[in-house]
Amino acid sequence: MKKFAAAAIVPLFAGFLCAQTEQTTTTTTTWNGTLVDAGCRTTHTQTKDTSVSNPDENTTRTRTTTTNTEKTECPVTTTTTSFGLLTPEGKYIAFDQPSNTKIVEVVKGNKKWTKYMTDRQPIQVRVVGRPGAENMVVLESIH
Repeated sequence: MKKFAAAAIVPLFAGFLCAQTEQTTTTTTTWNGTLVDAGCRTTHTQTKDTSVSNPDENTTRTRTTTTNTEKTECPVTTTTTSFGLLTPEGKYIAFDQPSNTKIVEVVKGNKKWTKYMTDRQPIQVRVVGRPGAENMVVLESIH
């Protein structure tokens, strides 16, 4: 009888072990800031010429190339399709393409935000999301 009970219980426990699934935990983060048109962030190259004179009147030119990123706070318009978030600390957060599509739907459905876009005023939002590929955020909600 004990052998029969052991033979019945072992497959039962094996079934429980196989039925367990690995749980992955994703951390969501909340950001507050101004919704901006991601197309306004530009990178440009600036060339600076410096002249150095030697005592014998020979002039040497040194060319220095510097790349600057300019943060332009460009308000969202009714035609914006690519969004970013500018936090009060000056940090820029980009959204992946599916998130941009969600934001377009939310922005167009919010009458208050539509008025802000028409008046070219900044839209203050709270974004809940999680880190995604290529340093972009995957949007979960926007308020």
